[in-house]
Amino acid sequence: DMGSFGTHTLRIANKSTPNECNNSDFSETACGFVLEFADIITEHITNSTITNVGGWPATEMRTYINSDIYNALPSDLKNGIINTKVVSGHGSSDSNNFTSTDKLYLLTIKELNGVNVMDTAADKTRQLDYYNNLGISGQDIRVAKRLMYYDDLGSIVVVTSYRVRNTKSDSNSSFYGLGSDGMWFSNSPRELMGVSPAFRIG
Repeated sequence: DMGSFGTHTLRIANKSTPNECNNSDFSETACGFVLEFADIITEHITNSTITNVGGWPATEMRTYINSDIYNALPSDLKNGIINTKVVSGHGSSDSNNFTSTDKLYLLTIKELNGVNVMDTAADKTRQLDYYNNLGISGQDIRVAKRLMYYDDLGSIVVVTSYRVRNTKSDSNSSFYGLGSDGMWFSNSPRELMGVSPAFRIG
């Protein structure tokens, strides 16, 4: 129960910690006990300006989910959430990957679909157990989940896509999303898109 955000379902997305997770430059986002929302919480922009400079750490989306959404979680759940080292790729105006420490984070195409799509940090993470066990490798409608949410009036809002944290490596303005067909695409960070974070328990 997240108050004005409604009531949502979580699922276990990962339980394993392979050796690569112990590398100092490897993202913890798909390592250990990871929970993800099985639906959309709300919609939000990634940035109010058309830029991916600074990557995931510089986005308004990151601030939003680690403040408004995190603060709406039940206190007993928040007490179990641990800090996660989040390694993210960069766009054409930056030259190095980014590392941030987050409570909540968006997943990447690699973590969901198991493939590298113009992501400079794709080799710094892994596919989550849940999607690997489903045999997902590439475009797959089974990752096109959670494409609706309830608004403040209790009405169902259907969305066509949700945001992942990938920047598009050959662009200084685009981030990626996943659509209702399971296919990825890049677009402006000013586009309103579904929000469905993940987090780790420890």
